[in-house]
Amino acid sequence: MDFIQELFHFFKKLGYKRLEYGQEICWLKEEDRCIKLVEIIPELLPGQEKCPVRQTEEVMETLEKELMLRTGKQVDRLTLRLFHDMPDVDIVDEIAPFPNIWCIDRKNGRLFIYEKQRTEFDGIRHRLEDVLLAYTQKEMKNTRQEFQRIFQPVTTVLVLVNLCVFVLLSFKGDVTDASFMAQHGALDWIDVVENKEYYRLITSCFLHFGLDHLLQNMLILILLGSRLERVTGKLRYTAIYFGAGLGASLVSLAYKLSSEINTVSAGASGAVFGIMGGLLFLILKDAFQKKKRHMEEIGLSGIIFMIMAALSFGFFTTGVDNAAHIGGLVAGFILTAFMAVGL
Repeated sequence: MDFIQELFHFFKKLGYKRLEYGQEICWLKEEDRCIKLVEIIPELLPGQEKCPVRQTEEVMETLEKELMLRTGKQVDRLTLRLFHDMPDVDIVDEIAPFPNIWCIDRKNGRLFIYEKQRTEFDGIRHRLEDVLLAYTQKEMKNTRQEFQRIFQPVTTVLVLVNLCVFVLLSFKGDVTDASFMAQHGALDWIDVVENKEYYRLITSCFLHFGLDHLLQNMLILILLGSRLERVTGKLRYTAIYFGAGLGASLVSLAYKLSSEINTVSAGASGAVFGIMGGLLFLILKDAFQKKKRHMEEIGLSGIIFMIMAALSFGFFTTGVDNAAHIGGLVAGFILTAFMAVGL
């Protein structure tokens, strides 16, 4: 939950009501003899121009006078200025003349009350510090959970294996050279068909022609693979990944044989397209069954756009094994459909 919304809930529980006054965020509680007024100033967004403290204070002083004239009651005010981290020295010097300002470090959950500022307001200081502590702990927990969601175990291992293979081969030779890659497990039909080196159907999925090729595949693998793994589970996901990779290699091999060309191909993109195919099946399955979606982050239009963008890139770029991409996509879709019982 956004921190300002957390503050809204906090003040609402204390009996405050939202006060509409221009662009300011104000909360008000009317008592028998006085009015408690709280202003919340959000942290600056990137590129947003800073408003001088004196200017914001003048606006609030005008509001105080209006409330006093309207109700005949004294106004007791507090301004909470939010920061992403500890306020810098210039800010502290700027707020020093104004005793009704407290500073909040939202990132670390700290309340700063400087020497010339009031030490209490409506008895909320300790309760506000408790809210800050609870919010910070919740944010840390959410960060850990999001980290765990992204770095699923099987996907992480697959990425690490690809990285290790790339580093080892980089020390041995030129990973952009087709002959060198063919010597170390890349896919070409002569070695597979005539020399019966069938292991290349899988080993080629862990080889990459250069750093750009590797990073592009690994980024997509982390972002999409972790989502598919969360839904299908480790064993099914592993089977889908390797099955799609194998399917991509077989389709690529068949295309080369039918075209009588013997280009050397490698990369995890066939398996990555298999992940896209798996996600596509799950999204379609949920749509037809009108169930809660497995893929809250990716809708049907989103996954179709990803697939079309990736395929079109291959068709308009030389040196890309489009047959492997299509083969992996179809294999991933079919394998996920086969294994989706109970999901």
